[in-house]
Amino acid sequence: MSNENTRLMFKWSVSKGRDTYGYNICSLYVDGKKMYSCNGGGYDMTGTCLADWIKDAFTEELKTIKSNRGGDDKCGFYGLSFFTIPRESGEKSGPVQYHQTHQEGDSISLDGACGFTSMERILDQFGYHLFHASWTSKQDVYVVMKNTKE
Repeated sequence: MSNENTRLMFKWSVSKGRDTYGYNICSLYVDGKKMYSCNGGGYDMTGTCLADWIKDAFTEELKTIKSNRGGDDKCGFYGLSFFTIPRESGEKSGPVQYHQTHQEGDSISLDGACGFTSMERILDQFGYHLFHASWTSKQDVYVVMKNTKE
């Protein structure tokens, strides 16, 4: 991500699709372009969209911090997981192996359903801050700004 400010707009709507009719939809627009969405409910949908963006925008940075799959105990970042699925001869896959730190060949998972504030904490670690700019019943707007220490 560049040092420029990034505008994140979370828009809410309701699905009219055949299999999802009536489900809530949360869509994330990054600088005006629709980039991510999720539907349903019962989990942190804004956190989920934010996590998807962070995973794409900060992939290399995520590899430098510790994961915490078990809870937000400040010994890593809740919602972040590093894992490998070993391939053994003759088998499709072996048991998943999780690591607290990124290992070469690991996949990265960032579960935003763990909470919007957990995702904010990761951004803060990378030197960025989310400013809540405005809201209506159908949308929330945030600005992601690089922290400047003087």
